[in-house]
Amino acid sequence: MFYKFKNTFFVSAHDYLLKSFKFDLQQNQLVDLTIGSPTIFINLYNLIPKLTIKSLLPRNYGGMESPTVTIIDGASRGHSNHLDFYSFIDYAIHCGMNVNSVLERIIVTRSFTAHQLADILICKLPKMIQKYRSNIVIITDLFATDKQLHLSERKWLLGHMVKSIHNISESIIAAIFSPVVIDDFRKVIDNKLKKSKIITTNKQNRER
Repeated sequence: MFYKFKNTFFVSAHDYLLKSFKFDLQQNQLVDLTIGSPTIFINLYNLIPKLTIKSLLPRNYGGMESPTVTIIDGASRGHSNHLDFYSFIDYAIHCGMNVNSVLERIIVTRSFTAHQLADILICKLPKMIQKYRSNIVIITDLFATDKQLHLSERKWLLGHMVKSIHNISESIIAAIFSPVVIDDFRKVIDNKLKKSKIITTNKQNRER
C-alpha cells in the first residue's frame, strides 16, 4: 500500500542550515534565530557588531556563512547612532577575519524620517536582499517615533513596515533592535508579528 502526501518537498542540507542560526547572547545563553520568526532585541544594541560578524563567519566556526549582512539603521531619526563600526572591526579582528573583506560585506542604509524608513523596508529592502544575497537583515529603531507625525499616521506606517518585515522574514532571518516597544504600537506588532521572539536584558524572553 502506498500513501499519498500532499505538499511534499525536498531541500538541500545547505538550505536547511540557512533556516536557523544559534546565536550566543552570552556564555551558556543561546537564542535560535530562525526564518519565519523575527527576533526583537530590547536594549541589546551592544550585540549588533557580534551578530553581524558571526553572521559572516563560516558554519564550522559557529557562524551563519551569509555572503553579506544588510543593516537598516533607523536611529538617525532620533539623532543617535547605535552603529559603532570600530566595534565591528574589533570583533572581526578577534575572529581572525580580514577587516576590509568584512566591511565590504556589511551593507548599511540609514533613514532620517519615518517615511524614509518605510520606503526602505517596503520598497527597497526586498531588492537589496536579492542584489547582495543577504541571509539576515538587522533593523534598528523600528519603533522610534517622529514627533511631527500624528499617532494614527505613525501606526499606519508601522503597520505597513511590520507587514513587510513579516514577509521578508519568510525567506531570511530578521533581527530588530529597539530601546523599547512603544505601548501605542504594541497592538500593531502583536497582530503583524505573531511568531516573533522578544529578547530582553532581564532574561524574561518571550516567544509568541
